[in-house]
Amino acid sequence: MGFLNKLFRRDDAATIDARRIYGKLMAQSRDPQFYAAGRFNDDYDGRIDVLTLHIAAILSNLNRFGQNGERLGQALFDEMKDDFEIALREEALSDASVKKRIQPMISLFYDRVKRYAEALHADDPSVAVNSVFIETLPDTAKTKSFGDGGQPFSVQISNYLQTFDQSLSSKSIGDIALTNFEFPTLSA
Repeated sequence: MGFLNKLFRRDDAATIDARRIYGKLMAQSRDPQFYAAGRFNDDYDGRIDVLTLHIAAILSNLNRFGQNGERLGQALFDEMKDDFEIALREEALSDASVKKRIQPMISLFYDRVKRYAEALHADDPSVAVNSVFIETLPDTAKTKSFGDGGQPFSVQISNYLQTFDQSLSSKSIGDIALTNFEFPTLSA
């Protein structure tokens, strides 16, 4: 969609809801608790990883709502993609460069969302989700224990994602659209 079309279009309900959801997920993804030593890297890739795991839980739950869930999920994806494009344009990249850089980002996003969704719906989600994090987290997050529980961060973030996903499973599409959901506490 061209710049002028985006500037003068009237947003539909799904787009407005997606913008609201994306804003809440983005704010949560910036929480410093995810980026302490031995956790996600506090850089562009690390922040994308944290945002992606939150979006994956939302998209996984929107699948329960048929066409309305699909429409809201697509609007959420479009909102994220637009945000990525804006970030790349702020780096003063040309249209051709933005298109070249955005494709690998979107591919990585789809791969992660698919892997998180498959893991969340596996026979043993705790093992499956943890294995995804073991593959993607820095080495110290896989082995170093934190807090009283003495769990590696890969286990803590796995529990966090599963708890978030389970809490969303009791929400209606309206609750999700209006961001009537809370994030779990990341165990220490």
